Amino acid sequence: MGRLFSLLIGISLLISCSKEEIPMYGPEHYVQFTDIWTDSLEYSFFFYSWANDLQIPLAVKLVGDPLKEKTKFVIKVVEDETTAKPSQYGLPEEIYFKPNQTEDTLYLTLKKVDLTRKVRLVVEIQSGGDLMPGQTIYTRKIIWFSDEVTRPTWWPEGGQVEKIFLGPYTVTKFRKFMEVTKVGDLTDYNYDERRALALEFKNELIRLSEIGDPCYDEDNSLMLSSVPVLGN
Repeated sequence: MGRLFSLLIGISLLISCSKEEIPMYGPEHYVQFTDIWTDSLEYSFFFYSWANDLQIPLAVKLVGDPLKEKTKFVIKVVEDETTAKPSQYGLPEEIYFKPNQTEDTLYLTLKKVDLTRKVRLVVEIQSGGDLMPGQTIYTRKIIWFSDEVTRPTWWPEGGQVEKIFLGPYTVTKFRKFMEVTKVGDLTDYNYDERRALALEFKNELIRLSEIGDPCYDEDNSLMLSSVPVLGN
């Protein structure tokens, strides 16, 4: 469904922007996302079990001469292409591009409210501010979000995380790991950082066992017994 939706939107956008010519420099100023619309974003609150909302960064860039002062531009929800409810997201009331720079970042809010299925939020840079929308294929962003349970790609079977740090993956263990460390994505963490988090997790499991409140995994085994990280 996601690919079909993207394909249909892509056809219409490519047709509309086939003759666009946006000057790189000059008195006029345009703003657009740094990535084309097909580079959609996807988030799952499962990886942020401690959070009820997420601040999502969206990178934008300026086309034209650098600005001398902060300048307003407009982003709105494309309602007929959005399946998320208004209660499940939030946009800033006013958005400004900072002066003397070519790139900036704005933040949208995703909310874990009645999130029983994967939903889609489509936003678009539109006219109405002091900066004009740039190339059409760079003015729209598609964001999918859910609370779906998925095995993270950084914890593959037989991989480093399983063999050295956290042991075999289970949903129960992953939820406990996130609860303890407040981290749900180790993709960009190096060896030492991963080890530090694994030790934090293991030490908490030890503490709970010592006070008579041990954690059990899905097969009713002690979770601590399957965490291989060495050290303290």
